[in-house]
Amino acid sequence: MYYITYLFGMAGLKGNNNLVASSIQYVINVFMTIFALIFIDRWGRRLPLLVGAFFMALWLFINAGLMAHYGHRAPPGGVNNVPEESWQISGPASKAVIACTYLFVASFAPTWGPVSWIYPPELFPLRVRGKAVALCTAANWIMNFALSYFVPPAFVNIQWKVYVVFGVFCVTMFIHVFLCFPETSGKSLEEVEALFLQKIPAWKTRVQYQHVRALEQNRADEKAADLEASPEREATTVAKTA
Repeated sequence: MYYITYLFGMAGLKGNNNLVASSIQYVINVFMTIFALIFIDRWGRRLPLLVGAFFMALWLFINAGLMAHYGHRAPPGGVNNVPEESWQISGPASKAVIACTYLFVASFAPTWGPVSWIYPPELFPLRVRGKAVALCTAANWIMNFALSYFVPPAFVNIQWKVYVVFGVFCVTMFIHVFLCFPETSGKSLEEVEALFLQKIPAWKTRVQYQHVRALEQNRADEKAADLEASPEREATTVAKTA
């Protein structure tokens, strides 16, 4: 996603066409994130992570296969004189590569995009929550730095195999989430801590969406009761003051 312009350049897009096509991914990213805003508590945390990892791996491997089978090494200096655009693909296969790239973004946006920020605060007890979430955020940006540093020379040196590397990462993510990530949606911090202390297998945990709804209803009832009681409290306060 950071270097999508390189991929589109390898797929034959140039100049403004490349910039417009690259900008579309941000529109897709924002639009697909809306589904997470609406449904994330119904979906839970495990399901989006598993589904997202599966589909991201699928599109990455398809891209790698298309580029390996239908593409070829670019002339010296790269496509459009960009060394990172070291591979070249054209025709219907190039359109399929662009489509799979958009589908990758659409798979990431409602899953790993928001859940990677939602999940850490729900994992840790209050005594370490602040430092733990800060460490998670730092690790996230350290890895982003590593990716931004690694991808350009990777395109130069291993061309389409970059997509195999990231596809393997996504497969590893799927296995890791299935085995190690318990469901935290609808659970209190104490309940989440109990999951780890009792060593309940992650794949046996479930979304407690009804519990979430009950908590929301209780808060709404309490708020309504406070609003109803406010005039009486104000009247009592005025009377005492008088």
